[in-house]
Amino acid sequence: MYKLIICDLDDTLLDPMKQLPVGFDNFRQTLDERGIKFTLATGRSNQSVQPFIDALNIDLPYASSNGAVIMQKGQKIHCFKMALGPLRPLIEIAQSMGISVIYVVDGVEYAANLTDFIQKTNPANLSTQIYRPIVARDWQELKVDKVFLADPNTGVGLSRLYALANNLGPHYHYHCFEDWAMDIVSRQVDKGNALKWIAQYLQLAPQEVLAVGDGENDLPMIQAAGHGFAVANAILELQLQADSIAKAAYGQGVIEECLRLIQA
Repeated sequence: MYKLIICDLDDTLLDPMKQLPVGFDNFRQTLDERGIKFTLATGRSNQSVQPFIDALNIDLPYASSNGAVIMQKGQKIHCFKMALGPLRPLIEIAQSMGISVIYVVDGVEYAANLTDFIQKTNPANLSTQIYRPIVARDWQELKVDKVFLADPNTGVGLSRLYALANNLGPHYHYHCFEDWAMDIVSRQVDKGNALKWIAQYLQLAPQEVLAVGDGENDLPMIQAAGHGFAVANAILELQLQADSIAKAAYGQGVIEECLRLIQA
């Protein structure tokens, strides 16, 4: 019996227009009647995901920044921070290439450089950052939730970001999404560990958790869950590893497959 559903947000629950699926309120009512809780695990920072937490009336813990931070009711209850200093060569090279560098501290997004992306010229930037260049003491002292790199130049794709990621040390890893963005997080950070932490916090076994996603960063989460499934629009790697695949894409797939599984 599943007691908790953990769902990715962008391109899983939300469609490309960032809209919730039709019938979601009725779906939540069905979950409530069955005593099944619902929460999110997203690559977004706290400030970027908060409007959806409010709209969905989620009062359970949820994971932001790909699992680096666990929040509940607007308060941080757990986090996996990483030192900024060892990333200095990568960040300075990225800035010299005109790549947008955003670092997140306690869920707040700071822009290290001013680019078209940061200044909202590019519509792909769905949040608002505080402009704060990295200063000398930050390299020694600052610990961050994650570093976000954005290179939304047409035709470039992820090639420049992958080249930068090749210089990451053993204590870091990265998650890519869309064809222009990359999150760099601590090696211990992923949505799977976030799922385990939230389950333990709620006194649930991972086997009692149902998880759903669409992208590479969702793979640890669906592997950690009692049942992990992919929406129909998920990348092939995730579909191959999933316990099942929804027939529909995006949020409609979330609703239909969750209902099938909890009624089985």
